[in-house]
Amino acid sequence: MDLSDYEKLFKEQNGQCKICGATKPGRKGVKRFAVDHCHATNKIRGLLCMACNTAIGLLKENPNLFDAAKQYLKDGAHDPDLI
Repeated sequence: MDLSDYEKLFKEQNGQCKICGATKPGRKGVKRFAVDHCHATNKIRGLLCMACNTAIGLLKENPNLFDAAKQYLKDGAHDPDLI
């Protein structure tokens, strides 16, 4: 991906993280969103903020782990409408 590809994707995503909608890529000093890609196919999925990119990496890009984490949060939530 070159800079023009990045800028095109950035525009398509309205300058936001594809998961959470953040308009800032991350902590101070980080100037661009992470280019997220599937490690098996190398296909680019979108631009993510640092937090979302880190989260999917820590959950090993495994949808089953995301489901388990979501259920864990629901089970421990004080207000089920928050999730």
